[in-house]
Amino acid sequence: MGIRHPQLVNKLVIASANYRRDGMPPGFFDGMVHATLDMMPKPLQGAFLAINPDKKALQTMFERDKARMIGFKDIPDEAIKGIAAPTLVMTGDQDVVSPEHAVRLFRTLPKAQMAILPAGHGDYLGEIMAERKDSPVPSLVAALIKDFLR
Repeated sequence: MGIRHPQLVNKLVIASANYRRDGMPPGFFDGMVHATLDMMPKPLQGAFLAINPDKKALQTMFERDKARMIGFKDIPDEAIKGIAAPTLVMTGDQDVVSPEHAVRLFRTLPKAQMAILPAGHGDYLGEIMAERKDSPVPSLVAALIKDFLR
């Protein structure tokens, strides 16, 4: 949105996001080629089916996401540098996206703030697959985002 439709964006929050293939663990994209719906965590499947009980729709969503990941192309640094909106970059120190990659994104954005949190991928947001359901980190993150967007 910040690249394609900057007129629509006042601020951005980027969480656990890669903008280059090298921000992911070695083999990540190759592994996607062989991914099947059976490999998708059951809680994520259940959350989808709770909203849309059509199993064919779940398969369609999975195949679209898989194709999007397989076909992921690096976003050029020049495009990232063109994002004018203030941006909060967030990641976990045990995230799928490496902390070094998140820092590189932070340093490439012209108006960025950075938060590296003690958590895995999505855990700091209170994601359904989070290991610690009692973690205070998601509440802290919600407060950080609220303050940033204020």
